[in-house]
Amino acid sequence: MISFRAEELLGDAGVTPPAFDDVLLVPAYSSLSSRLSSEIDLRTRLSSTFRLGIPIISSPMDTVTESQMALSLGGRGAMGVIHRFMTPERQVEEINSILTTSQIGGGRPPVAFAIGVGKSEKIRFDRVYSQFPESIDWVSIDVANGHSEYMLDMLRWVKNRIGNTANIMVGNVATGDGYKFLADAGADAIRVGIGGGSICKTRLMTGFGVPTLSSVIDCYRAKANHKYDAAIIADGGIRYPADFVKSLAAGADAIMAGRMFAGTIESPGEIVLVNGVRSKTYRGMASREVQEDKRGGLKPGTCAEGVSTHIPLKGKAHYILDEFSGGLRSALTYCNARNIRELRENARFIRMSQSSLDESHAFGTKI
Repeated sequence: MISFRAEELLGDAGVTPPAFDDVLLVPAYSSLSSRLSSEIDLRTRLSSTFRLGIPIISSPMDTVTESQMALSLGGRGAMGVIHRFMTPERQVEEINSILTTSQIGGGRPPVAFAIGVGKSEKIRFDRVYSQFPESIDWVSIDVANGHSEYMLDMLRWVKNRIGNTANIMVGNVATGDGYKFLADAGADAIRVGIGGGSICKTRLMTGFGVPTLSSVIDCYRAKANHKYDAAIIADGGIRYPADFVKSLAAGADAIMAGRMFAGTIESPGEIVLVNGVRSKTYRGMASREVQEDKRGGLKPGTCAEGVSTHIPLKGKAHYILDEFSGGLRSALTYCNARNIRELRENARFIRMSQSSLDESHAFGTKI
C-alpha cells in the first residue's frame, strides 16, 4: 500500500490538492489499550504562554459565539471568540459576563474577542481592551483575506498597543506564503482556510480558494521549513470528527468551527419553528442578511459571499465537544499516538476514490 506523509500529498505539479474527503489515515500498530488511557493528552500549544485542553475554538460569528458559548467551551478546555458584529459596549458586557460568571463557578475560561481592521475597529479595540487589560487572553483580527496590507497594518498597531500582555490571532490565509507573511509580522496564531465554510460562497462568487486540508499542509510546511512558532488554526469545512483529526494530522494545532456549534443551546439567537422543527439561524458574516442587519445593506459594487440558513436545535454545546474529543481520542489509538505531536509524526495518508468514500459512510442505514 502506498501511503504518504501529509506534505507529500501536495506532491509535484499536476497533483490535485486534497480536500478532507480525498484522503484517509492508515491504521498502524498501537500499544495503547484504550481511548480512555491516562497516557492520552489532547492539550495543544497556541502560543508560548497559552495552551488549550481541547484543540477546538468556536468561530467569532454572530450566530455562534457570545458569552454563553465561550463559558460552555472554555469551562471544558476549549475556547470561544466573542464576535465583533455588535457595539464595543456590548462586547465589554459579554466579556464581563465571562469573567463574573467564571468567578462564581471557580476557574476562568479563556477570554478572546474579535476586531476588524480600520479606524472604527481601532476605536473598538481601545474601548474593549482598556476595560480588561489584565484579563484578555486573545485578540482576534478577523478579516476575509489576511494576506493583505490592511491586515499587516492592523496587526502591527495592535502589537504596539498590547506588547506581550495578550496573544494575537489573525486570518484568514490559504497558503504557506500567507502564513509566512503573518508569522513574520509577529502573529501568535493564524487562521488557515478561505472559502471552505458551509455557509461561505467565496469560491462560487470569486473563483478563489484552496481546499482547507491543502492549505493546512502548505502552511505547516512553511512553519516547519522556517521554524516559525505561530500556531495553525484550521478554519472552514470541518463537518465530522474525521475532518478534525485530519486537520491535526496535517499540521494544525487546533480547529475553528462555526456550523458545529450553531444551533446549540448556547449559540446566540432565538429558537424558532421551521417546518415544525425547533431551529436557530446560522448565517455567514459576509451574507446579505448580515450586511443588511449590521451595515444597512450591501455597498454598491459588492456582492454577498455568504448565505443564511436554519439549523435544527442540537442540544448543549458540550455534546458536540464530547463527540469530537472522543473521535480524536479514538484516532490517537489507531496510530499509537499519545498526543497531537505524535499524531502528526505517525500519521500516514492514502488517497481515496469515490467508492472508498461511499464505503466510509454508514451506508447500512440507507434505504
